[in-house]
Amino acid sequence: MDNYFFIKSGYKIQKILVDEIIYIESMGDYVRFFLEDKKIVTLLSLSKIIELLPKEKFIQIHRSYIINFEKINFIQNNIISIGQYQLPISKSRKKELMEIINLKLL
Repeated sequence: MDNYFFIKSGYKIQKILVDEIIYIESMGDYVRFFLEDKKIVTLLSLSKIIELLPKEKFIQIHRSYIINFEKINFIQNNIISIGQYQLPISKSRKKELMEIINLKLL
């Protein structure tokens, strides 16, 4: 996969750098990309986006959220701190997330 892709947002075609994605939030038929320096909304499904992102860097932690592993600050109970945000981890997704975290745990 390339380290960037393009999406339509309003009347613009925006370039998204994969490494700048902190997390992605589903908003019905739209998704919002939370990037290091801005937020971008586009008409896409979360399931379509997860197919395009590199599996070694991104995981869906909730039906509404995909996160970038490299941006995680900490995990406490069912909350993940990523960038300046606190996001819920669903019970059904926590096991998969913790399996991946445990591979990097010292």
